[in-house]
Amino acid sequence: MTSCSLSILDRLRLHLACGVGLLTRIPVGWLLPTTYKNSSAAWPLAQSIWCWPLIGMGIGVFTGGLSAVLQLSHTPPLAAAGIALGAQILVTGGLHEDGLADTADSSGGITSERKLEIMRDSRIGSYGVLALCLAILIRAGVLASIHSIALACLICGIADCLARGAFLIVTKTVPPARPDGLARSLYPLPQQNLAVALAGTLCLCTLLTVFLIPAFLAPAYFLIFIALPALLALTIALLIAQYAKRKLGGYTGDILGGCAVLTECVIMTVLSAFFY
Repeated sequence: MTSCSLSILDRLRLHLACGVGLLTRIPVGWLLPTTYKNSSAAWPLAQSIWCWPLIGMGIGVFTGGLSAVLQLSHTPPLAAAGIALGAQILVTGGLHEDGLADTADSSGGITSERKLEIMRDSRIGSYGVLALCLAILIRAGVLASIHSIALACLICGIADCLARGAFLIVTKTVPPARPDGLARSLYPLPQQNLAVALAGTLCLCTLLTVFLIPAFLAPAYFLIFIALPALLALTIALLIAQYAKRKLGGYTGDILGGCAVLTECVIMTVLSAFFY
């Protein structure tokens, strides 16, 4: 059985189940088409990339909204930000944070073989701890400075949406570093699905801006919330792709996770600076 034999609706449900199952720890059994329940058929992960930015946006809106709601309920801003980030990590399983830590630890290796070996090690080193602390500190600082629910949802939604779009650009730019693993199973990405994912990323950011941007802001802010973050995400993705190619010979799942967290931190910081 292949996903192509399913109806359009069932195929969409299957792709959403693949995306949600990969990027979060939310149970997806209820999303699966009947023919895939209790089946050993392979899930079409690569086909599901079109919905990854959508899932990322949902995670961001949830995190930003929770932080702002807690602050409006008189929770101290930094505590509210910490609770919101903790909830986000529970939802995602810390998947991208784990990738960031492994990528940071691998910088201690000299050869590409040694770097890849370090990435496979489940233990975390000092570089990984420092990277995680900085990533959490930056995001918590941004969340603690935003007291508007709409603005928090907007900034975090755009950042998380573009973060997932950014690592798809990495997979398009360089080949996998290993002959096995999850990253290798995504290569090569279906071009049509990739185009839908990247175009959808921009459309989602535009829609989020239209619905959530404060009414009193000048029209120029529409460009700030769409063009600037997209340019930042593209720049980060290309820089990380070049780093992965030069240091590892290609990308890994850890590289993609690190790309997502770094993109999220940069975009959240830049956008929040306009309102600080």
